[in-house]
Amino acid sequence: MEQENKNTKNTQVIENSEKKEQNLTQKVMPKKTIAETVLGITIDERDGIIDNAYRNFMEQYKREPKIPKDKFKELWADFEKLGITMMKLQNADALPQLIDGKITNKVIPITTEVAGGKIETEGKIALHKNKNEDVTLKLYPMKKELNLKEYFGHVFTDEERENILKTGSPGKVIFAEFKKEEGKVPVLLTLDKEINHFFAQRQEYIKIPEKFFKATLSEEQKQDLLNGKIVKIEGMESNLKPGVTFSTNVQYSARRRGLELLFEQNQEKKLFPPKKIANMELSQEQRDTLQNGKAIFAKSLTDKKGNKYDAYIKWNPEDGKLKFSSKNPNNDTVKTETFKTVHNVPRTQQAAKQKQVAKQTQEKAAKVAPTKKNTGIKI
Repeated sequence: MEQENKNTKNTQVIENSEKKEQNLTQKVMPKKTIAETVLGITIDERDGIIDNAYRNFMEQYKREPKIPKDKFKELWADFEKLGITMMKLQNADALPQLIDGKITNKVIPITTEVAGGKIETEGKIALHKNKNEDVTLKLYPMKKELNLKEYFGHVFTDEERENILKTGSPGKVIFAEFKKEEGKVPVLLTLDKEINHFFAQRQEYIKIPEKFFKATLSEEQKQDLLNGKIVKIEGMESNLKPGVTFSTNVQYSARRRGLELLFEQNQEKKLFPPKKIANMELSQEQRDTLQNGKAIFAKSLTDKKGNKYDAYIKWNPEDGKLKFSSKNPNNDTVKTETFKTVHNVPRTQQAAKQKQVAKQTQEKAAKVAPTKKNTGIKI
């Protein structure tokens, strides 16, 4: 009997020791967040994704994002309350917009808890920074219906409704009363059609840049944009295709807090020939020739390997691409121009030249080689 009691006590001591070790382990091991439980990622992995997003942004735009990185990480608990995981942000490609203080371009699935129950919806989010440098997470849930009757005391006219449905903006300054003590203030309004939500920006806070896509804006253009009008700007240069210029309508967007290209409102997206081909500068006469569908002739061009060649260059107005050819694509005589070094010449041009040289070599060899007689003997 005494032996049984001793065994029982020893068993209890071992169990108590194991429980203490378990409790100690639970205290030492860091708790995982909701997102980490779902995705199986650690805090370090999540922070690594955020760090990488900031690094990529600075490399691309050559400036710091508007939202400080430490402020972004501190708000992660607010993201979790809305059921927003890192995977959802990555799927929507939302990190570049969020870290720069802009609303997300795409809608994101959102889960909210109301009266003990969960509500599944969709919406867009943004990080807002106030004058005190405090950052908050703002949710813009999707609305079922669009209110085109009035906006904070301003009653829309028929013309304004038509403009809103067409371009997302009334096309002029409206006066809204957000606070009674302030009265009505002039604002620019932009509709986000995906979530049926109006975004407003007070006119006094709007700053129109001197240049947009490297095109210098006139004083008249800047004033029209400040008043919410659509302005056609020419000579803008593409960021994706350096040297390729284009022309299109532009309007201030309260949603983006900046100017926005309105390609959808143009009957035709018009491109212009590049001002440069690598480090080769084109004259206005040469650009006009390309614009008219004709080819220009470039002499003594140099590729990446240092090989020199002559080429006809033609421009496609539909996609803005250049085509290099060893043959004259024009029916008439092309004016010969001599340029300096040119880089990034398509490999197909070099391959065509090598193929032509090889063919000529084979033809010469065939003429020189003696003709063999057929003896009829098979080996």
